[in-house]
Order: sequence, then structure tokens, then C-alpha cells
Amino acid sequence: MAHFDLVPDEAYYWLWSRVPSAGYYDHPPMIAWWIWISTHLLGDTLLGVRALAVGSVFVTSIAVYGTTRELFDDPKIAGVAAIWLNAMLLMSLAAMFATPDAPSTMFWALALWVIARLRSVELPRLWLLIGLLVGLGCVAKYTNLFMVPGILLWLALDPKARRWRFSLWTLMGGVVALLTFSPVLIWNASHGWISFAKQFGRIADRHPGFSYFGEFIVAQFGLLNPLIAIFATLAIYRWLRVPKSHLSKSVTFLILLNGPLVVYMIFHALHDRVHANWPAPAYPAIAILAAVAEARVTGRKHLRRLSYWVSPVGIGLSSLLLLYFATPWGKTFPLHSPADTLLGWQEFSARLETMRKNSGTEWIATTDYGLTGELAFELRDGRPVMQIVDRQRFFFETPDQSLINKPALLVISANAGQVERYASCFDTSTQLGALARQAGNRVIQDYLVLKVQGAPEGMPSDGCDRKP
Repeated sequence: MAHFDLVPDEAYYWLWSRVPSAGYYDHPPMIAWWIWISTHLLGDTLLGVRALAVGSVFVTSIAVYGTTRELFDDPKIAGVAAIWLNAMLLMSLAAMFATPDAPSTMFWALALWVIARLRSVELPRLWLLIGLLVGLGCVAKYTNLFMVPGILLWLALDPKARRWRFSLWTLMGGVVALLTFSPVLIWNASHGWISFAKQFGRIADRHPGFSYFGEFIVAQFGLLNPLIAIFATLAIYRWLRVPKSHLSKSVTFLILLNGPLVVYMIFHALHDRVHANWPAPAYPAIAILAAVAEARVTGRKHLRRLSYWVSPVGIGLSSLLLLYFATPWGKTFPLHSPADTLLGWQEFSARLETMRKNSGTEWIATTDYGLTGELAFELRDGRPVMQIVDRQRFFFETPDQSLINKPALLVISANAGQVERYASCFDTSTQLGALARQAGNRVIQDYLVLKVQGAPEGMPSDGCDRKP
């Protein structure tokens, strides 16, 4: 965790954390707040950026254990569910990085736990805590808004929720959730609803089809851990066959609360690509469903044997991948892999800084938010880094207007194919050469480096819109 570079999105969120806000272009602000807290405690280090995200896995595991105990009153099933959560490839790997999925999944799991507790003890004040957790989840990621229709489905269809359907406490919980989420709403309202438009407008112009659906199913089957996916599917199959058993009532609870999120992901996959991490909040419930199915396979030897392999396969593969990231072997691996996104940034940034000093330039201009974040993090004690396009991503910054009068290094991915466009944003440009980001001797990505000067006056706020 503390031995491999930040992925580009993490570095971008670290930039957010330097100027805490109630909202950002891409997501709600929770991950920026988390990074702000952890870096103030541990410094601007890799561990400092990731500390709270990693700790959230422990909290989520406790929530899964607690939810399972409330629903099924069986410590063995609860223990298996908590362990199997950590045997999910997405949970064990993605939760090691500082992204919005960490707080999103944690608050979703905690809300699920408290709702399960309310279902058991009928303590009205729990609605206030539920509202707080749902609101905090939405401050983490807009995906958590799907908890709201899940709660409404539970209120409408579960006989155990009957007394809460028109309760003042239920309404008060909704008010608490809205108040908790209100800073994000106010920020969006004052910024033209830009964050909502980005996240909720993804499939507006898409037509239904199956081109991404198969990819979605295969990806989730693998990221869940294929064995866990089998047991979770078995639990749902049994729920459909025996809908009125005691266990099925608790399974129904999980399906009602998580169903709207899963249904939307399927709908989205029929229109556009679903990113692998998007269904993450549903993973705690899926771990519970899988553990319930595992507890009922005593008479089936082949399923019992299969269950023995769930943790070794999931945790073992995750450990191997983390070992790959954190050791020199990852840098000498001869093939391209997803790990390339976090390899070679320190060395690349150091070589670029040497070029900057030798060229006599005062700042670094970039054209990609991931590169911007990586260079800003690695060169945080040096000269400023500013992205010259998509300036709406950087509402949180106060632009340094003096940079337009100073020479800069312009760094452009060699794959971008728009060197002339970006160079034309300046009065003068001179190509200094190419620079590669490498893993050992293997080139991950090539960049072109230009010395430029004479930026337009509005660049720090509006970006580069001049074309050749």
C-alpha cells in the first residue's frame, strides 16, 4: 500500500483534498475530505493518502458481520460473510486505493446494518442514524442515492416495516439524510449542476443493446470472486423457489435494499459500459447471500468442497497482485497489465523535473487530469502544475494568473495526436524531445515535451480553446 505509486485518480483526488470543498466536477467530496484528514495526520505520503480508505475495509467487514447476525442470528454465517467480503477481488484490491468507492461502500454497509437492527428491535431513534448514514453515503458517491428507493421498497413490501410506513421517525430520518447531503446540493446549484449533469447524463444519447451487457456479467463474475458469485446465485435461486421460509424473509430484506442499485446497473449495461467498481456498494449484501447459501450445502459434497476454496482463491489472488504491485518484480513484468497505471510515476516525474530545470521553465502544463494529479503529487515541493484544458475539473483551485507570463514545459501523451492544437495555445513552442514512463526497461507510455511561452490571458480560468 505504501510502496506503490498512486493511480491517476487517487492523485487527482489528492489535488481535491488540498482545497476542501462541498463538491467537485466528478464526484461528491467525501474522498477529498478523507484524504485531507489522513494527510494532515500522516503527511503527504502514499500511506497518508490511503490510510482511511484501507481502514474502511475493516469497518465494512464489521458491518457485514453485524448485519448477518441481525438477519440470521448465526455467528458462523456472519463470520463467513465477513471473511468472504475480503475474498472478493474488487473489495480486497479496490479498497486499498483512495477512491470514492471506499467511503461509498462503507456507509452503504453501515446503513444496511442499522436498518437490519431496526427490523429486529424496532427502536424509532435508529431512523436518525439511518438518515445520517444514507446522507453520508451520498456525500461519498451518487451511487448511494439508490439506497433511498431500496428503503422505500422495504417499507412498502416487508410486513416487518409496516409500522414505519407513515411514522414521523421515518420522515425525520429522511430530513436528516437530506440535510446531510444538502452541502452537495447547494454546491451543485451554484455551479450549474455540473456534477449531476456529468454523472447522470451518461446514457442520455445511447440506444439499448447487448454490446456491453456480456462484458458487465463476465467482469462482475470475476471481481466478485467466481466461487462467491456461484454461491450468491444459489442463494437467490433458492429464494425464488421457497419464498416464504424464515431464511427467505431475511434474503428478501437484502434484495429489496440492494435491488434498485443492481437493476440500474443491468439497465446501464444495456446502454453503455458499466465500470467495474460501480456495483461495489452491493458487494456486502452479496457476501451475506453467498454465506447463507454456503451454510445450507451440508448435504452436497461438491458444493462443500467448493466452499473451502473461496477464501484461498480470493485472498490468495489478491495477495499475489498486491505483492506484484509492491515489489520490483512488478516493474520487470514483460507484459502490459492494469497495474501499469500506477508504475513508473516517481522516476518519470524526476526526469521531467530535470528537463524543466535544464530548460529554465517555471511551471508544467498538462492536458490530462490523471497526469496532472500524478505530477502535482510527485513534484509537490517544486514548481506548479496546471492543466490547460477541461478547466471545469479545477473549480476548486484559485488560478495563478502570473503563470501566463512565464515559460513552461508542456507535457502531452504521444498517443493524443493533438500536439499542434495544444502548442497553438501559446505564442511560441519548441519541442524538447520525448520522455517515457517505464516499468524497468518496458515502456508504459510515451510523452512529448515542449517548451512553451505566451499563454492567453484567460488560460488559468478558462483553459486553452485556441486551435490551429
